[in-house]
Amino acid sequence: MSRHLEPREWKSRGQQSHADELVAALQADTGLSRVTVGVCLTRGLTTAQAIKEFLAPRFETLTPALKIRDLDRAVDRLGRARAAGERVRVFGDYDVDGTTGAALLGWILRDCGFTYDLRQPDRFKDGYGLNVRAVEEAMEAGTGLLLTVDCGITSFDAADRARELGLDLVVVDHHQLDPKRGIPPAVAVVDPQRPDCESGLRQLCGCGLAFYLAMALRARGRQEGWFAAGAEPNLKQHLDLVVMATAADMVPLTGDNHVLVRHGLEVLKRSKKPGVRALLEVAGIGSRDVSPGHLGFVIGPRINASGRMQSASLALELLTCEDPARAMELALALEKLNHERAELQNQIWDEVRARVEEGIKVGRFRHGVVVADPGWHEGVVGIVASRVTETFRRPAAVIALREDHGKGSVRSYGGKDVLSALRAASTCLLGFGGHKHAAGLSIANGRVEEFENAFDQALATLVEDADSLPLLIEGSCSIGDLQPRTLEELENLGPFGPGNPEPVFVIRATVRDHRVLKERHLKLTLSPVGSTGSIEAIWFHGVEHQAMASGELLRCEAEWAGVPELNRFRGAVTPTFRVRDWHPIGPV
Repeated sequence: MSRHLEPREWKSRGQQSHADELVAALQADTGLSRVTVGVCLTRGLTTAQAIKEFLAPRFETLTPALKIRDLDRAVDRLGRARAAGERVRVFGDYDVDGTTGAALLGWILRDCGFTYDLRQPDRFKDGYGLNVRAVEEAMEAGTGLLLTVDCGITSFDAADRARELGLDLVVVDHHQLDPKRGIPPAVAVVDPQRPDCESGLRQLCGCGLAFYLAMALRARGRQEGWFAAGAEPNLKQHLDLVVMATAADMVPLTGDNHVLVRHGLEVLKRSKKPGVRALLEVAGIGSRDVSPGHLGFVIGPRINASGRMQSASLALELLTCEDPARAMELALALEKLNHERAELQNQIWDEVRARVEEGIKVGRFRHGVVVADPGWHEGVVGIVASRVTETFRRPAAVIALREDHGKGSVRSYGGKDVLSALRAASTCLLGFGGHKHAAGLSIANGRVEEFENAFDQALATLVEDADSLPLLIEGSCSIGDLQPRTLEELENLGPFGPGNPEPVFVIRATVRDHRVLKERHLKLTLSPVGSTGSIEAIWFHGVEHQAMASGELLRCEAEWAGVPELNRFRGAVTPTFRVRDWHPIGPV
């Protein structure tokens, strides 16, 4: 923790205590523990039926796909492409969402009898999204229909070029529209963010949206007799890709997304894709050990490492691979890249952290952080920007400078709309895009200081979301409450994310034992004062905390705020407390 910050505030997520009669009745009706029932109640699940439906949502409740604007036009054009034997080129973004979305459409087009290929932009050569060169290359390759996924909604130059060349374009994207230019010219623009789309599916990620396209395309195939007896595609088998993307893209895990991730997690555990199985095996996760926590901490970073460190096509090939031997080669290559990414990220973070601490000390970065350097790798600045917001509690832009311009990633804090702030500072920028919580930018090297001032001024005018500033606490519990059965129940309430936040509890304990992992993380044994029992705890980046540097952490009784969970690794299942914050009570 920076020495320039006040201790973080903790706030109860809901009513601290619920009527004993209600809790007891729900325990009896559901068979769940007191702790788990309390979490359900803070999420508004006040009846046994509501809890059971949350834990086992029905796939049949998904919104009909054709409620999405232009999806019928996209399916019509794809149907004509199939009938004419035209080549369809799928063009997906280079992050987890775009990579899984392109892979999903690849599997579906294969099973529906299309001629197709898959492409992605190169982060370092092409930048984000669909570009003019990609359109021209598609035309040169004999493509009849260009289909984007997780990009394209603001690619006006590329769309204009496609129209000039006579190349039909279908855009499948979930990002916000350009408020001035609207939608690009295309045969179909499938984006629930469109103001004329009444589907109510604005929270889908790109891969999730591709899944709805797949549902509509399969329905068309049924009508037109595309499938031989017994050969109709099983779409549920591709929910392993959807759950990866939905968790990684930090979209709200409510409504249709909740249904998709709950079913998707079960599909992931028994995935038949050689690439997915190899990815889990190399990461040390057995199929029965897959948990919601692995989505964000294990699977997502490995898929992202491909696009961050070299080309996203490595991960895309892995997720579409049908040969187990090749899949293992690719998974091992991704593991190596992810290790390199982690080392590079830590190196840059150490440099950024020192700069921000010094800047705050001299009065800079009042409302937001802007830092830039020619030695930073643009593939990991987004991860570092997230660390800046977590540590210094303000929005941040971290920029990797090239010879003449910089590429940066922007992350929000306190619910502030960073996309709005970028619009206000846009005269300083070469380009920008994204959404209110995360965005990207490009900037001329000589304008970074000017942008820093404009960005800070813009953030000063934006209202914070009061509920996103404190650490929200479910309530207090004892270490004895955190039995394996209860932790498994809590795990079954996941995956967690926006709209379904991970449950944070407070326990009172002292540090009985500790060791440092990888020079920056803390592995702790926490024990209650004057009582028996203990629990293993992990505090990521805990070494950086001021209390650890002073030694206070090791000689105080404290309230520890964290997420109780089951740590599953190589067949071992261990109750663990993942620390989020620490408040001292007094000397032991």
